[in-house]
Amino acid sequence: MQEQNSNGPKAKKADRLPIIIAIVAIAMVIYQLIYTQYLVQDTVLHLNTHLGFSLLLVFLATAQKTRGLRRYLSLFAVLLSVVAALYVQVFYSQLVDRVWFNTPLDLVIGLILIVLVLEATRESFGLVLPIVIIAICIYPFFGAHFPEPFRCTSLSFTQTISNWSIGVSGGIYGPILSVSANYIFLFIVFGGLLQAVGATGFFIQVGRLVGKRLRSGPGLGAVVCSSLLGMVTGSVAANIAVIGSFTIPLMKKAGYTPEEAGAIEAASSNGGQIMPPVMGITAFAMAAVTGIPYVKIAAMAIMPAILYYLSLALYVQLKAIKNNVMPLSEEFDKKEMLRSLPSFVVPLGIIIALLVMNFSVSYVAFWAVISTVVVSLLRKKGRPSLRKVLEGFVQGGKAGAEIGIMCGAVGLLVETFMTSGLGIKLAAGMESWSGGSLLLALLIIWAVCVLFGCFGPAMSAYIVVTIFAAPALMRLGIGMAQSHFFVMFTSCFAFVTPPVALGALMASRLSGSGYVKTAAEAVKVSFAAFLLPFMFIYVPFIILQPQEPLSAVTGLTACVLAIFSFQFAFVGVVFIPCKIAERLLWLAPAIFLFSYIIVQDYLLFGIGTILFIFLGIWHLRNRRLLSPVYCSMSSGSS
Repeated sequence: MQEQNSNGPKAKKADRLPIIIAIVAIAMVIYQLIYTQYLVQDTVLHLNTHLGFSLLLVFLATAQKTRGLRRYLSLFAVLLSVVAALYVQVFYSQLVDRVWFNTPLDLVIGLILIVLVLEATRESFGLVLPIVIIAICIYPFFGAHFPEPFRCTSLSFTQTISNWSIGVSGGIYGPILSVSANYIFLFIVFGGLLQAVGATGFFIQVGRLVGKRLRSGPGLGAVVCSSLLGMVTGSVAANIAVIGSFTIPLMKKAGYTPEEAGAIEAASSNGGQIMPPVMGITAFAMAAVTGIPYVKIAAMAIMPAILYYLSLALYVQLKAIKNNVMPLSEEFDKKEMLRSLPSFVVPLGIIIALLVMNFSVSYVAFWAVISTVVVSLLRKKGRPSLRKVLEGFVQGGKAGAEIGIMCGAVGLLVETFMTSGLGIKLAAGMESWSGGSLLLALLIIWAVCVLFGCFGPAMSAYIVVTIFAAPALMRLGIGMAQSHFFVMFTSCFAFVTPPVALGALMASRLSGSGYVKTAAEAVKVSFAAFLLPFMFIYVPFIILQPQEPLSAVTGLTACVLAIFSFQFAFVGVVFIPCKIAERLLWLAPAIFLFSYIIVQDYLLFGIGTILFIFLGIWHLRNRRLLSPVYCSMSSGSS
């Protein structure tokens, strides 16, 4: 009895943290919603409030899942977060006045903020990203003593701490944190709400319908559903968790291997980052960095997204032929799809309409959240409880807080690049390393984007690389929109590129396949994503940039035919499976057409197109001759 009494208070005490986390998360969401309608405080104070809430949520969540000393340290970090955020909030006007003459207490608070942001980033995204940030940030202290071209400007330690934090005009409080506070946070909450209120039932039923009617079955269902969910969330992790949980088992059941099932879902979910109208957080970062209206960036992404998902659909169809996949007789609930349809269509329609009407992104996000709650509560059957709605707020708030912390940490990088001159030196170095060759510069930038994508989220890779890559491309004659879009698009697909490939890692756990094999297969599935950035540099029409009409038409045609040719060669199927020699033959039109895209020689376009047509007719003829034999062999083996 005594043991029960002694454990009772401990159990009650342990239960308080989830309640506190829920209260803080809901308070953060409510504050962010109010701020979109009423500017209740100064911009910097808004960023400070956003940062304070984010720090609290991350460290409270850490305290909840840890025990012993780590838990007490996390709770101490919660206390420090409150003190530091309140200090900036209360003494903001004085901090602005003494930005070049900070007091010792100012600098202590600034240093605490830096340590807290880096530690929260480590808790949320692992050790690699903070290490990279620290390494780059301390470089100027040593780089000032290096010979050229490694020399860079270095400020005093106290001024650097001020610039990074307590100066409240850059660093942690710079434009990157603004991306989270004013662009991203509420859309992440919106994604959490969609799952909480049951809107995902619509995607499940669409997947069953597609898988039941078409040859490629649940493989194409994964592509279609992931593209639809990607339109309104832009989250790779949410997409894999929601869509992959039912498409991956169905794909395995239909005849796809576990590696193929995981790779198809990883590649399909990753495309949500470049699928309008919402896209992913990296697109919001591009809007903030470049000043290009977000609606224009979303419009630029329409054709690349269509080409990407068209390539995925082709892959799953070819794999279905190769693996002799047949449609599954999954039960399709038409009433459930119609019931859950408004929860997806109404917010999507509101998002598109308000973006086209040039309302701010934060205003659009506000009405996306509100409409999702209202539509879900108006449902007569399957109406979510108030607790479910609040859980959606909590999950969205926690996920948004992690992004906010990461934005603050990346702000340290941006400030270092700007004040030390590293950005300018790297841009000049990029031009020198490429020898003035645009193609070589693009290849270098592409490799750097993938490399930085291994360190953490795609947005951090975009922010870091674009500081020097975009100016380098602009010096080589590429427009600002194209330059930034190249870096943004490439950074988004580090999620499926080994050795990290976080999307493939998540999908492999659901499919029960080996991570390395799944990641390698995901590269094949999403191969178009590695060609497309080069394509819209040389064929700007793809991202709705001005181009001479004939070049635009032939360029777009070459892009489509090249993507198809590569997929035929990689998968080894056209209408029926190909032999090795036939697969190699399909590389010829792909290489000729891709070469035309780069050098703009119409002879290459003509040769590539003729080869594509000839091989297509040849394989069509072979199909008519051999398909009866092939079908009988397939049925016999089954």
